[in-house]
Amino acid sequence: MEYLNTAQELLDFIMRCKSPFHVVKEASDLLNENGYTKLEETKEWSLVPGGKYYVTRNESSVIAFQIPESAFSSYQIIASHSDWPTFKVKGEDPFVTDGHYTRLNVEGYGGMIRYSWLDRPLGLAGRAVVRRGDVIETRLVNLTEDLLIIPSLAIHMQRDVNTGHNFNPAVDLQPLYGPEGALPLRSLLAQRLDVAPDDLLAADLNLVPRQKAVRLGPEGEYLAAPRIDDLECAWATLLGFLSGPEDSPAAWCLLDHEEVGSGSRQGAQSDFVQAVLTRAI
Repeated sequence: MEYLNTAQELLDFIMRCKSPFHVVKEASDLLNENGYTKLEETKEWSLVPGGKYYVTRNESSVIAFQIPESAFSSYQIIASHSDWPTFKVKGEDPFVTDGHYTRLNVEGYGGMIRYSWLDRPLGLAGRAVVRRGDVIETRLVNLTEDLLIIPSLAIHMQRDVNTGHNFNPAVDLQPLYGPEGALPLRSLLAQRLDVAPDDLLAADLNLVPRQKAVRLGPEGEYLAAPRIDDLECAWATLLGFLSGPEDSPAAWCLLDHEEVGSGSRQGAQSDFVQAVLTRAI
């Protein structure tokens, strides 16, 4: 059935999108395939009637639009966001040790359901800034192995667990990374990015549940996937935008940091949408 094929396409998209940076990369690839040209905010634009374009900011937000052949003065806009509730890695040296184990220092991002993160294999994904000779470049990061876990305590150590439990994020929700003296995360990332540890300048990483997105039910009617909020909206709005009339004043916006108020330079409260679409008109 066609709707099941559509559902599977959504799940495949979700599995490729491990961070907002990966979402924008996937969206950009699809826009390129559909004849859209990438523009740079810092450069002059030469727009033509019938042209199709897109602009990214911070590599975590993107706006796509088309120029109708006839005169127009406004846009029909559809929007979603590229982020979701997760845990973000904190600090340049994000390890917490207690003499026996090494844990990763993380903080909650967005409105998450905390207990759903327990006892699940976790990876890491996001973006790194690296130096190659005299060039500074950004690289996508996707550590796909089962690298971390946020373990729950045995029931005899927390008798109230089935009647409700108040988590201390600084204690209960710091994922286990390895034993005392484990390979530093910087060294691990540098190995995967094929750079020296000193050439790994910065990283913006989030935890990634290793659970595979699946269809459930006797006919596969239901979907279960990490990151389904908000990637189902990102995917559906992009497909709707791409399937719309080619000569309409349409714009598609995928904006970062909605989960924490949209107040960043690439969020919905920034000047990104206004700046791009004002130049387009």
